[in-house]
Amino acid sequence: MDRKHVRDMLIVGFSLAVSLLCLTTIPKLKVDSSTDAFIPLDSAVVRTNDRIEAQFGSLDTLVVSLYEPNSILQPSYLAVISDLTARIEALDGVKQATSLTNLKHLQSSFDGVDVVPLYEGDPSELEARLAQWPEFYDGMLISSDRKVSSILIQTTLGYDATTLLSSLKNLLGAYPLLDSTILGMPVVTEAIRTSLLSDLAILAPIVSILIMLVLYLFLRSIRATILSLVPLLVSSSLALGLMALFGITFTMATMLVPVLLLIVGSAYTIHIFSHFFEQYGQASVDVVLHSVVKRNTYPIIAAAATTASGFLAQLSSPLGPFRTFGLLSFIGVGVCAFSSLVLLPALIRLVYRTKTANRIQSRQVSKRSVIPLVMTCSNRWGIAVLLVSYLSLFILLPFSYSRLEEGTNMLAFFRPSSALVQDSKRYNQEMQGSFSLTVMLGMPEGQTVLDPRNLFVIEQAVDVFKQQNQVGGVQSILPFIKRMNQLLGPKEGELPVAGGEEPTFDFFNLDEPGQELPPVEARQATNESTGEGRYEIPMDPQRYGLETDEQLGNLIAQYLLLYSSSLDSFINDPLESDTTVLTILLKNSDTQTLRLLTSLIPTLFPSSWKVDIGGGEAVSLALTDLVTKSQMVSLFSSLIAVWVLVLLTFRSVKLAFLSLTPCLFALAAVFSSMALLGIKLDIITSLLSALAIGVGVDYAIHLLSALQRDDDTLEHVLKTTGKAILANAASVALAFTGLLFSRFTPIAHLGLLFCIAMVSSALSTLLLLPAIRIHFPKLILIRRKLV
Repeated sequence: MDRKHVRDMLIVGFSLAVSLLCLTTIPKLKVDSSTDAFIPLDSAVVRTNDRIEAQFGSLDTLVVSLYEPNSILQPSYLAVISDLTARIEALDGVKQATSLTNLKHLQSSFDGVDVVPLYEGDPSELEARLAQWPEFYDGMLISSDRKVSSILIQTTLGYDATTLLSSLKNLLGAYPLLDSTILGMPVVTEAIRTSLLSDLAILAPIVSILIMLVLYLFLRSIRATILSLVPLLVSSSLALGLMALFGITFTMATMLVPVLLLIVGSAYTIHIFSHFFEQYGQASVDVVLHSVVKRNTYPIIAAAATTASGFLAQLSSPLGPFRTFGLLSFIGVGVCAFSSLVLLPALIRLVYRTKTANRIQSRQVSKRSVIPLVMTCSNRWGIAVLLVSYLSLFILLPFSYSRLEEGTNMLAFFRPSSALVQDSKRYNQEMQGSFSLTVMLGMPEGQTVLDPRNLFVIEQAVDVFKQQNQVGGVQSILPFIKRMNQLLGPKEGELPVAGGEEPTFDFFNLDEPGQELPPVEARQATNESTGEGRYEIPMDPQRYGLETDEQLGNLIAQYLLLYSSSLDSFINDPLESDTTVLTILLKNSDTQTLRLLTSLIPTLFPSSWKVDIGGGEAVSLALTDLVTKSQMVSLFSSLIAVWVLVLLTFRSVKLAFLSLTPCLFALAAVFSSMALLGIKLDIITSLLSALAIGVGVDYAIHLLSALQRDDDTLEHVLKTTGKAILANAASVALAFTGLLFSRFTPIAHLGLLFCIAMVSSALSTLLLLPAIRIHFPKLILIRRKLV
């Protein structure tokens, strides 16, 4: 065994050992599917959510929806709801669970008001009580047709979503009597988390099979196909190993790295094997490989450099996972190129020891191609093609980009037919909505939320919110105040008790000034209402026998003290509240709706109020804005990086600009397709532009390099280099169709759009650059002959 053979064995053995070691680290990957993984910790929306949660608890809410085709208000079903509610409330991570069976109900009594259980065993009595307060119950706890009921779950801060959701699923599985689902942002993020690795496990084999198919069609050899795949698998497994080793979060963006490396790296192995088969049989394997590697080192490194620059442009992104994606892809492309020049030759030397002249002959058989058509277009209609193409580009590129829709709705990541999407759609049709925006209102110093004037402003704002499309309802403190006023306030047309002394409720029997009246006397001060008061916010002090708004505010505070259940989800203090929270429930969380609401909300409140908008949908909107910013930054960064690399390669400014031709046409095709198909710019599709530039510019570089050779005619260049460009574009496009099998819609869109980008890059390169060479040769030829 000679020294070269031992060296090749060591190279192959070391590479395979590292790959296997990296694959064993997959279970250690830290998976995070939430939007929190993308949003910078110092962003405004994160700080807002922290402030809201510090005062009102976790913003992560869950909804257990229960369905019955006839009516859910039956003893057997209500018993299930009662048992479920109690068992859910006992789970770790649950702060409070609310349903029809454990909620307190306010009703009139001789003394003024009674706080009683909403359900006390009689469904007909429950139905009557629901009808007394529809604004509060309908759409939140039960549907208007009484076929859907909800258990609302408020989680604790720092809870374990995976554990809680698993416990909930186990609980619901024990109650087959009712059809049930679990909804909420934690459900969506958990579904993405559990699907990321399994999606990778599906996509990687599919993409590998497609790549093997392309390799076999091009190389016509099973051995060559398998060997070509080895460097790609090494680079992909190394990317996974690096993520596990350095604790890099596995997100929907970083999960694409191994798959993209399989696709992009295939071009390098094709170049090595295609040139190897051209000379195989003419000399020894060692001699042939030495010549092939020497000849292809610079083209492969140059191609890898431009591709890597597209990935590396993501380092300019404000989003951490995008920067990680760019860095890992940059390293992976470098490993792919290095493996193609080192590992693949070692494998070839170990496997190919005999000549196969018959296969060589079969590979030389030419096939029909589009090259004659390209020559005809370039010669006869070249100027017209150039004029129409570039004019269309300058019009279509900015116009199509302006028509792009933005959106990072996590639920939209799943296909419309998925159970999660269908469950949400079903719930939103019957109830107020499963999406939400949280608005925290802070009063100016010296003012309280319960001041009637402030409550009136809030009520007016709530009315405006309810008029907006997609808004199903608004949860606030207002229904509780209105209901208490309905039960305790004066009857319509009844005269108030005279006197300006403020009625007070001595709940705690404190001997303090202003606490003269016992509770019964206080209720007599409001005429011992029997529930015939107005369902409204008290605004007129005289109507209630008072003189000032301050006294009226104190009366409202005393109303709330009668309600024995906690209201800390709405106000920070029942007596001296200076902060309150509104929860706007949405039936749909598209970006247009969120932008409309977030721009509308501040205009409905005085400028002296502190208005904070938070919640999961606010994070999604902030992420959409960051994605758009990232798209623009990475787009121009990659264009500049590619232009500089081509300038260094050719040392020609005009060729550097011409090399951007396929990139710009690819972008125009991608943006037009997105606009026509309604594909939104999200956390996945926003990666496409920089990647298309990095991969597509290779075609221009290869063709421009070939056109500089004086000993080659244009026709020969197109039959050789042009044919290779078509083959490479076809292989990359076909491999990307494997992403169409992803269960995530954005990844499937990425696969489709990248196919379009590659076809556009290849066609624009082969149609426009030859036409420029024929009709405007000074633009494309440089005096210096490339070595």
